Amino acid sequence: MQVFPVDFQPAGRRVKIEAGQTILAAAQKVGLQLGEGGLAAPCGGRGLCGHCRVKVVTGAAGEPTAVERGFLKPEELQQGYRLACQAVVQGPLKVDIPTESLLGVQELQVEGLEVGVVPEPLVARYTVPLSRTTIDNPRPLWQQVAAELGTKIGAGQVRVDPNLARDEEPLADESAAVVTVRSEEVINIYRRQPVPPPLGLAVDLGTTKIAGFLLNLETGALLAASGLMNPQIAYGEDVMARLAYALEGDADYEAIRQVELEGLNNLASALAAKAGVEPTAIEEVVIAGNTAMHHLLLKLPVAQLARAPYVAALTTPLEVKARSLGLNFAPGAVVYFLPVIAGFVGGDHVAMILASRIDRPAKFTLGLDIGTNTEIGLSYNGKMLSCSCASGPAFEGAHIAQGMRAVSGAISAVRLSDDGNEVFWQSIAGAPPLGICGSGVLDAIAELYRCGILNAGGRLDTSHPRVRRPLGGGPPEFLLVPSEQAGIDSDLVVTQKDISEIQLAKAAIASGTSLLLEAAGLELNDLEEIVVAGAFGTHLRLESAIGIGMFPNLPLDKFRQVGNAAGTGACLTLLSASERRRAEAIARQVGYIELMNQQSFNDVFITSLMLP
Repeated sequence: MQVFPVDFQPAGRRVKIEAGQTILAAAQKVGLQLGEGGLAAPCGGRGLCGHCRVKVVTGAAGEPTAVERGFLKPEELQQGYRLACQAVVQGPLKVDIPTESLLGVQELQVEGLEVGVVPEPLVARYTVPLSRTTIDNPRPLWQQVAAELGTKIGAGQVRVDPNLARDEEPLADESAAVVTVRSEEVINIYRRQPVPPPLGLAVDLGTTKIAGFLLNLETGALLAASGLMNPQIAYGEDVMARLAYALEGDADYEAIRQVELEGLNNLASALAAKAGVEPTAIEEVVIAGNTAMHHLLLKLPVAQLARAPYVAALTTPLEVKARSLGLNFAPGAVVYFLPVIAGFVGGDHVAMILASRIDRPAKFTLGLDIGTNTEIGLSYNGKMLSCSCASGPAFEGAHIAQGMRAVSGAISAVRLSDDGNEVFWQSIAGAPPLGICGSGVLDAIAELYRCGILNAGGRLDTSHPRVRRPLGGGPPEFLLVPSEQAGIDSDLVVTQKDISEIQLAKAAIASGTSLLLEAAGLELNDLEEIVVAGAFGTHLRLESAIGIGMFPNLPLDKFRQVGNAAGTGACLTLLSASERRRAEAIARQVGYIELMNQQSFNDVFITSLMLP
């Protein structure tokens, strides 16, 4: 099989790939799914979205497919534009990734609630005096450590992590050692100064982003926090696309798992660098993820998760050695995975409930953790119910004609004059607008409805001066930003299809809310508090979400936007054994309802499609 080079610009990356492979496969091979210069493929390369547009500058990439002819205009094809998931390598290629196809560094929400907790870590530090190992004192390092710890902590037989014993010099010297003990096992040792404090890493492992928090386990101090785009996005925007990819074969499963591990190791290294330590100082890890992300990282069976009966392979909490996963932390570091509740309600939902304290029976509370997959929890009369609704990636800008993530240049807020003739917009970082992100689309649709340019069925009024038909025909669109004000060569618009995508997403959330209340025998007005969590939930305008019927039409003072509550919950379970036990109790207590099995689901969903 012939192998040809493929050069990607503006990233400046080069890869050699076998003839017949797609340009998207070449981009994935060279790691162009991370950060600036990466290539977005929201549908996972199945030819469904048309977002992976590239320009073949030089070289042969085969004849355009029928899929490409459906997404690209004849003049674009003549200029060399292709879909990376369709165009195949037939010789040396130079490929340009245009601005609208770039996978940028999202404005990640890592901050969440501030919840006070007394540190009660799972690890403990001890200073152990040592005597030099000699013929007269034939006691090696670990014999001395075990004997001293047996006295200090009253343990019967202290164990030593085998990797630690394998890597350490077995002969002791005169200096004291500092050891970290977890469940009567020595998991780390420092034989020289300086000794960093015991460190822990909490991770909110989301479908779209990964948020990480590095903490001092003794004091509870947050040393560093950061986030990155989940690198699995290169294999699909939503969990079903990624599960389908993993089911293609063991090599595919391992590939999608490895990029996740690389992302986690990269995030940990960045956080450690901010704190001035090495990643090997991380001795305890907590990961809160949705069920699909949880399963893919652990390489659990996913066939039953990707199709009926849509159930998890494992719901109980799990502890594994970090090294067994491929994570480069302390020799004996343990990773704790929060328990999941059901097929599409995971440990991140447990963490959100824990952090926001909605499990406490003081109020009738609805909790919404909004993302590609939205989890909804209801707390009432000392009981809890939850459900999952496939809100889809529209709120992340996917499936929107000129949608993009919340990166520099994304329109994030929109207001219209009362007659709709004037548009006031705000872009992230104040940059010239390149597209529109989820909060911007939500605002635009709410404003169009408020101004009467959109009817209750979601149809645009074609008589309005800013509503037009695109060149060549097709459904109407609303002119948001003319090209002379934009950062790209074309006008920025909200299309009829964009509106339909948001209607589907908001209907999923509204249906989940209605059916949860119905299952609990409650009315909307019984709700005393609505907690809105997640990155998108933090940045959206509540009035817009209420205006289109995504959120209940209740007074604004009943709403509480809490940011990345799942990340906060992960931090709590990292710092405190008591909070960890409480999280496990929450997972056992929460009841789950499958929306599709509810008799009234179809009627409720269809009704929820309408704008109120």
